[in-house]
Amino acid sequence: MVLTRHLFTFCGALAALSLLGIAALILAQIGLRLMGSQIPSADDFAAWGLSASIFLALPAALLHGDHIRVTSLRQLLPARLGHGADILAAGFATGMMAWVAWAIFGYVAESWTYNDVSQGIVAVPLWIPQSAMVLGSVLFALAFAERTLRLILGLPVERDDISEQARGE
Repeated sequence: MVLTRHLFTFCGALAALSLLGIAALILAQIGLRLMGSQIPSADDFAAWGLSASIFLALPAALLHGDHIRVTSLRQLLPARLGHGADILAAGFATGMMAWVAWAIFGYVAESWTYNDVSQGIVAVPLWIPQSAMVLGSVLFALAFAERTLRLILGLPVERDDISEQARGE
């Protein structure tokens, strides 16, 4: 489970780099437009960077407990029932994300099979930028599976709780 934690954190770093790439692209585009030029297909590259940043950030966000959760009902339940509800919710989310990952993989496989390319000035095989969606969704499903297992075993599920447990606090 330590390996997956590092993998999820690495994906978060890739998401941050993707956002930095978008910022650099926008700044370069502004500068070039002031000089009467532009970057071909800049909008496409920015959109792919945004998609990559969203999908690659999903596992890291779950690891840090940064996803929005509705806890009002959970807080009304006794501890034992609430823990059971957490397990059911994480298990359901695991199944849903596994299905989403499978569907996205099928979508990208079609792009590969049919040699789909972008319609912009720069023809990019679409499976290349779409691969970040596959990676992010597969790792998000894995993160939920790990969360479900940790809940079942009674282990901490979020990074801060795990760090405290490792330090013996």
